[in-house]
Amino acid sequence: MNRRERKFGILATVAGFCAVILCAYASTLLRANPSPSSRVLDAVILAFIAIIAEEMAVEVRERVTMTAGNLPILLAIMFLGQLPAMAVAVVGGLWGSWREDSRAVATYNCANLVISAFVAGGAFSLLQRHFSIPLDAVTPALLISGGLVGILYEGTNQLLTSLGAWVKYGISPADYWRGGMPSQLLQSLAVVVGLGLAVAALYATAGITAVALLFIPLFASQYMLKLLVRERAHVEKQRELTDKYLEMNLGLAVAMVVLLDSKDEYTADHSAAVAMYCRDMALAAGMDESEAEEIHLAGLLHDLGKVGTPDAILRKDSTLDEDEWAYIRQHPEKGAEVLSHLAAYQNVADIVRYHHERLDGSGYPHGLTAEAIPEASKMLAVADTYHAMTSDRPYRRALSSFEALKEIREMAGTALDARWVEILAGILRDKDLAYRDGSATDFMDEYERGRLNLRLRGEALADISGVGRAHEDPAAG
Repeated sequence: MNRRERKFGILATVAGFCAVILCAYASTLLRANPSPSSRVLDAVILAFIAIIAEEMAVEVRERVTMTAGNLPILLAIMFLGQLPAMAVAVVGGLWGSWREDSRAVATYNCANLVISAFVAGGAFSLLQRHFSIPLDAVTPALLISGGLVGILYEGTNQLLTSLGAWVKYGISPADYWRGGMPSQLLQSLAVVVGLGLAVAALYATAGITAVALLFIPLFASQYMLKLLVRERAHVEKQRELTDKYLEMNLGLAVAMVVLLDSKDEYTADHSAAVAMYCRDMALAAGMDESEAEEIHLAGLLHDLGKVGTPDAILRKDSTLDEDEWAYIRQHPEKGAEVLSHLAAYQNVADIVRYHHERLDGSGYPHGLTAEAIPEASKMLAVADTYHAMTSDRPYRRALSSFEALKEIREMAGTALDARWVEILAGILRDKDLAYRDGSATDFMDEYERGRLNLRLRGEALADISGVGRAHEDPAAG
């Protein structure tokens, strides 16, 4: 146990001891003026309502709980007296203490309620005697006095809470009251004073039975709020797990590309440049951010399928023979197959699968033509072809950006989509040499960009069961 815990334990013990003394003092006052049996029954009913209110408590944020448990305490303060009010507070506090892991916290919270009820109850007794306030009729004096003691009760409760937070958590009272506490106090006062006085008026005119009936719809609405908050917490947790799962999937795919780069040093830098071009082309074409990030990922992972290609083929410095070309032609399908097993990457898998298809049917792996090729794959084909031409390879030197643009423009309309060729040309027109040759970025920069934007894609794992579903082949449509 650390120093703060020990100090708070002492504080909780002192608060509990004070609460016991105050209860004993209030009981001596009650013996001097015994309550009728009807008040005892009312106190039991209000204690039962306090228990239900604690059961319906809603944790709206960390260490902040919304509950209607103060309402029966306020009614007891106004109509039953100090000791019954303190008894209702004890019952509600003890029932709510099961949520606390710390016995000291449970003791302090319970003592807090008892002390607050004693202070407010004493104040109301003084006001009632001084102004001769009747309790069986709704009068301005009754409502004003009830409002004042409601404020006093909440103020005492929050003051003692701030003291506990200071000792246990090191949060100074100034920081406690400067934080979100003013708004929370106003909300509590709105419930205790506003709703509490309305319930008090009902109690004064119709009795405890009407009050008990009124609490039924109140608890029903609080229960619905509790379900809503619980569902929101579940959604947030699911979103957090989904984000981690997606990042793990992306990290796995990226690790495979890094492994491929150890076999062929060209791959990682080429993939980074293609990803950069794809994202910028998508945004230039007016696509939204989520589509741009999806295509960016496809560019980053488009050569993933080459992991299984023999090193000798990847590093060959002469023309590939037919058998070697057969290996190369398999990489789009293999890459898409890997991505299709990673949840939420189905669309990325399809983009990768068809990025070597050509408008005239001369591409691979399926020989698709024109409209059968997904639009994103046409874009990726342009970016991939351009950067391949501007990169040094074992079997040829790199072309300049001007030469590569001339080459892909000659291919526009036959092999490559003319629209995407001109969009890329427009982007390159105002860029420096580093951007034009792809050296303006590197693989890890693009990976980090993709990882950080993963949560913006809007296609989290809402339906994990869809992972294994087959997607329609564009060739069939």
